[in-house]
Amino acid sequence: MPAFQPTGDQFRAFRDDPHDGPIAQVNLLKFRVRAEYPADHEMHGNDETGSAAYQRYVDAFRVAAAEVGGSCLLYGQTERYFIGNGDWDGVLVMHFPNRAAFIQTLNHPDYHAMHQHRDAGLLCQDLITTRPSTD
Repeated sequence: MPAFQPTGDQFRAFRDDPHDGPIAQVNLLKFRVRAEYPADHEMHGNDETGSAAYQRYVDAFRVAAAEVGGSCLLYGQTERYFIGNGDWDGVLVMHFPNRAAFIQTLNHPDYHAMHQHRDAGLLCQDLITTRPSTD
């Protein structure tokens, strides 16, 4: 079921996983129809889509991720479902050299400011972490 944040158990399992190599994260995204900033936020009441607000988050997150060796492999809007019939609006695929690098990005000094745009634009998501196949 789609969520907005990881549970404590999910975060601890991710953090404590012994794999110390590269990981990719596949984010399946559902945007708010209209961005929803808090009443005291300077962007409250702007008539913009959730997708536009989330784009600001992605732009800032890319910069923070790059500082620790991470990169954005893909950010795109859903075109159509070739197989299946899901309800996702977009996909974000990030690559990090290891788990610690991703966690460093979450602790970036600008994360709180950038996260406001995620909160305003994103309704829910699924985030799948992957690592290279050993086959």
